[in-house]
Amino acid sequence: MNMLARHSLLVLTLFVSGFAISFPPVKAAESPEDTNQIESLTPEQARKLAKEFPGVDVMLEITGIGELTMQNCLPLNGLKSLDASTAKALAGYRKEGLLLNGLTMLDADTAKALAGYKGQWLHLNGLTTLDAATAKALAELEDKVLWLDGLTSLDADTAKALAEFKGGFLHLNGLTLLDADTAKALAGYRKEGLRLNGLTMLDADTAKALAGYKGRWLHLNGLTTLDAATAKALVEFKGEFLSLNGLTSLDAETAKALAELEGGGLALCGLTTLDTATTEALAEVKVSELVINGLTTLDADTAKALAGFRGDKLFLCGLTTLDAATAKAIAELKGQGLVLCGLTTLDPETAKALTEFKGQGLVLGGLTTLDTPDSVAVAQALATRKGPLELPNLEKISPKTLTTLIEKRDVEIPPIETLELIPEPDGSPTKDFVIPGWLEEREKERRAEQAAERSK
Repeated sequence: MNMLARHSLLVLTLFVSGFAISFPPVKAAESPEDTNQIESLTPEQARKLAKEFPGVDVMLEITGIGELTMQNCLPLNGLKSLDASTAKALAGYRKEGLLLNGLTMLDADTAKALAGYKGQWLHLNGLTTLDAATAKALAELEDKVLWLDGLTSLDADTAKALAEFKGGFLHLNGLTLLDADTAKALAGYRKEGLRLNGLTMLDADTAKALAGYKGRWLHLNGLTTLDAATAKALVEFKGEFLSLNGLTSLDAETAKALAELEGGGLALCGLTTLDTATTEALAEVKVSELVINGLTTLDADTAKALAGFRGDKLFLCGLTTLDAATAKAIAELKGQGLVLCGLTTLDPETAKALTEFKGQGLVLGGLTTLDTPDSVAVAQALATRKGPLELPNLEKISPKTLTTLIEKRDVEIPPIETLELIPEPDGSPTKDFVIPGWLEEREKERRAEQAAERSK
């Protein structure tokens, strides 16, 4: 699978726990059910393991995100040491992840051997120190994800060597402090993503140095507070996405400074409340995507202020309730897309208010079931929207509600055959659903496109 397909706003800090320990420490030749119990490997055993091991699923705990299951892994967290010959053999593992989190030390020759790894994710979270020569060797990993979350400190020379990393994502989430010189060295990294989610504090000088990062994604989700001076320095970042999901509060002055950020996106998912003044300042941000998924409620005044955002998409996926007055206010959004994935139900009045949004896309990802007595009225309201409407996770719907909904021909819903047709929730007779010819043709085209994509 393409490495980039595995990452989003969604792949951040890693904590790997071993599988349930039910076997005593063994050598590879004893073929344990849990490979984390292997304490030593010969090159030949490693070669056999890399070639024949089918891979297992590993549950990861991602800081600020939650659990993630990574498939097809070879977990070898029981290894406390590794020589270059054995490392070279293990590097032949071609599946998703190689987990070597039991290693606390790594020399340059072994690192050079590991740099030939054929899989996607290389986990070395047990390393607590790293010298420049070893970092330089690891940097030769191409198009991979490298996890070094055990490092709690990093000098400028080692950072400079790591900045030459040829992979896509570099994780250094164990760093809690970073000086300006080291930050400047790391900023030379030019690939996909730099994760520094362990940083809990950041001064303006270090922020300015980090803002020189030449890659695409900069994640600083460990920061819980941010002052205006540091924000002003940080917005010099010219990459595609800045993630500050650890911020739990934001004042108007800092929001005004952040609003100078330009680029693809800004994520502030730790914010659970926003006052009107801060919202008005934040709405001026010059990014394409603004992600504020921590808000679970929104009043009409704040919604009106937020509607000033002019980017491509506003994400408010934490909202679980929405009244008609607030829906009407947020529907005045100046931007092109509104994404609401937390709403599981809608009443007809709120649905009608939302459809007044004049942007290019309205996504209601939380609507999995339309089973309330007024579902037909909700569908009727949604069908009046002038512009695309997406219900990507719809699962259950009655025939009458579905018939009403698809009167809007540009509504995007899952394939009809995947939907569960339920009795009419208002108690009226349930009739068979007849798929119209235009929709049947669209479904056929979609299946053909999916088949072509799978064959690539």
